[in-house]
Amino acid sequence: MTRFLGALGLVLLSTGCADDGAGSASGTATAATSATTATTATTATTQATQGTGDAGSASASDGSSGGAASSGAVEPTTGGATGEASTTTSPFDTGGSTGWFDTTTGGDAMCKLNIDIVFVMDVSTSMVMILQKLADEILVVDAAIQGLGLPTQANYGLVVFVDDATMINSGKPYADVKALQADFIEWSNFTQSNSQTSGQGFNSDWPENTLDALYTAGFAFQWRPVETTLRMIIHTTDDTFGDKGASQSGVTVQHGYDETVLALQEREIRVFSFADNDQTGGQFDDQDVSMGFFTPYAGKTPIPDATDGGAFNINDVYKGQLSLSAAINMSVEQSLCMQYIPM
Repeated sequence: MTRFLGALGLVLLSTGCADDGAGSASGTATAATSATTATTATTATTQATQGTGDAGSASASDGSSGGAASSGAVEPTTGGATGEASTTTSPFDTGGSTGWFDTTTGGDAMCKLNIDIVFVMDVSTSMVMILQKLADEILVVDAAIQGLGLPTQANYGLVVFVDDATMINSGKPYADVKALQADFIEWSNFTQSNSQTSGQGFNSDWPENTLDALYTAGFAFQWRPVETTLRMIIHTTDDTFGDKGASQSGVTVQHGYDETVLALQEREIRVFSFADNDQTGGQFDDQDVSMGFFTPYAGKTPIPDATDGGAFNINDVYKGQLSLSAAINMSVEQSLCMQYIPM
């Protein structure tokens, strides 16, 4: 069963769709290693409160302010065979000086010592709002993770995709969260170009390349050892995807559904998708865009279920009914001390 993390005051990342731009892209959807030039990002001082991760009180060091308002967090609905978490309180109640990890895990061997998160983000034209929200709220997410009191800092990575897929920073973790925030801003500006991430060609059709993007994240990022690391992908899209061999704006999809799911499972990577659960979408609003995220794809288990992750409805974020930072933080909380049991 899918862990459907619905419109309950949680957060998401989502991938977007293309305009009907002219032109075609050359090349293949490979794990390109071009890095974006980081712009100076607005930095915010934020505080996560009891699982909400609200960025509403963010204040920037340069005098500007930002952050997205969040609704109150409610426990997500979860399903499927999962291990029992050893937590007794929320790790995002950071009011105390003692780290949650020390006070609630009791040295539980199942709890991970490290957290690695790769953001896999659709950067087609419709995704600008999600990228902007993430730029506003990523410091809230990081502050809450620091509040867990783990012995190491979280590592972050970024894959961007349209019909192609690009691993940013050559798969190396970001030096700090502000550099990641700067790239979110950079790519939110990029969405208006209606281009492929390689810069070669335009996005002239509706499906985007989720499968190659997830596969790239699984293989190209420098994950820490699985024995001690919670490995998570935050995936964002509002579109459907092509399977292996499909041609999208002149770009051929390189990896199939089964191949991608197996690669993620073998590496014990949990996928939390922020996708469209309204079922109809596409250029003529006649495509089922929920398949593979909330509902089966060709009779196969949705990717979030198959990787012991979860799914959020991106439209609830747009409506202000889901807090992006809170959903990410809750996903971390529920996974940190839970056995990985794919379906």
